[in-house]
Amino acid sequence: MIDVVVSSTDRAALWSALPTLPITWDALPEEGVTLPDGTHLRHSDAPDGEVRHLMVTLHESEDLEELTDGLGDYTAEELADPYAVIEQYFKKAGELVRDMVAEAAGVLGEPAQAEPDARGVSWLLPDRTISVGVTQADKNAPIEVCVWLLPPGHTADSLGL
Repeated sequence: MIDVVVSSTDRAALWSALPTLPITWDALPEEGVTLPDGTHLRHSDAPDGEVRHLMVTLHESEDLEELTDGLGDYTAEELADPYAVIEQYFKKAGELVRDMVAEAAGVLGEPAQAEPDARGVSWLLPDRTISVGVTQADKNAPIEVCVWLLPPGHTADSLGL
């Protein structure tokens, strides 16, 4: 199951805030940024450690370690084929990305860049990039639908996020 982390009401405020959020790429706050509605964008670095950015998780699955180890609160069928369950989570996450894009497009317009499998899209603005997509830190980590606020010229895909 993929659970909501940020409500639709808070996402509406997020889409409105992202294009105008006052940020300086050379001095992103280590503690991240909290929007007036309480949504917190956490500070992060790209895998290469060179591109600092802000991100927030909108939806996430449970940790998948128990599932891949054949344990946990799953049916016998799910435990027999955990990777089918994980693929269903990715499918659901892709559907959620499409939903998030539809929400965001009302404020941000149509995205400038979309991945062919609908797992990620980006709005390329003059002073920032807003990316929405699916990520998973490793095979046992939760599958997440995230928003990344990135320096101009970068996308979540180009940074391997």
